[in-house]
Amino acid sequence: MAPKAPIFPLKLILSQIKDMQVFLFRKTDLTAFFNQQAEAKTEAELSILFDDLFAFNAYLGRLEGYPSFEAIPFWEYSTCLEWVESHFLGGDSFDLNLKNARRFLGNVHTYYEHLISLSKMKDIANLDKAIKEICGGKKLKLVTDIPFTGTETYTAIYQGGKEVRFDVADYWVLILHSTLFDDNWTKLLEAAFGVSGERIQKVKELQSKMEGLGKSKLWDIAYHDVTKAEADRAEAWFFDKDK
Repeated sequence: MAPKAPIFPLKLILSQIKDMQVFLFRKTDLTAFFNQQAEAKTEAELSILFDDLFAFNAYLGRLEGYPSFEAIPFWEYSTCLEWVESHFLGGDSFDLNLKNARRFLGNVHTYYEHLISLSKMKDIANLDKAIKEICGGKKLKLVTDIPFTGTETYTAIYQGGKEVRFDVADYWVLILHSTLFDDNWTKLLEAAFGVSGERIQKVKELQSKMEGLGKSKLWDIAYHDVTKAEADRAEAWFFDKDK
């Protein structure tokens, strides 16, 4: 049995908010929100709420380009669920299943509703769509057809006090490195030479980045199983089949 997540009293939650590095969130809004929620929730419920919002904030820290909560596309919440499962320890509360997804997205929804009540957010249509598509049925249904361009951040690895970021195109290249080229950088580079100088540079930079971290394969950075849609998208991007 997985260990249960610790329970935090309100005072400790407020202290952690004070020390958080926030992304899109505002500390004053979070403080007011948890003070309000504490009037109706138990410490256990409040702790779960904080864990979910803390994890969501951490996920936002790996993204780039969203100016507001409203701008986050619906599919990003699906990716968030996968990322949080692999990056956070909270007993089994972040396991990928319908119950946890409903709770997690529901808690984000509760916070958004708080912002709307203060006229600090206009609508939550994208999150509503995510909840309907991901959690609306009898089984969890993650979004697999995501319109990535390749420039979006896939993940970041911290080592030696430095952050090394991998974009989605890096992830795509690593998929092909594993599935088409037998984890062989030379074969992958030869294929890149047949496509474009841009692909050659991408492969060389990725290999250098991986070696600098002492890593060499897809599963050194991947945080979920590769779907067929992702593999097809990776191949289409690498060989310029989209053009």
